[in-house]
Amino acid sequence: MTSIPYDIFESDVEIVVLLPLWWVNQESLDIKLNKNLLTVVWNRKRPELKDDLVAQKEEAYWWEFKVEIQLPLTVYFEKIKAQLTKENILIITVPKYKLPQDIKLQVESLN
Repeated sequence: MTSIPYDIFESDVEIVVLLPLWWVNQESLDIKLNKNLLTVVWNRKRPELKDDLVAQKEEAYWWEFKVEIQLPLTVYFEKIKAQLTKENILIITVPKYKLPQDIKLQVESLN
């Protein structure tokens, strides 16, 4: 399996992953979440060619690719969205939740 470069952007409310997937169709994408590990796997398949063609140069990658991204625990895992653009860029949006700040707790008596 081969991994490719990707970008991660973050704000106070979300994390956005941009993953360029050249020559990939939506059906070959497999996106899974196991605990806080986001895994994206896809396959690039070379089109069928005539039997009498002999390769003169082969540099394109035609196998399975895999990207694993460790997510923070402070996200809404059930609200993660994945979209594939017409330019074959996979956009994964991960909503974050804010941790409480400066909350004053009342102390109760146990008597």
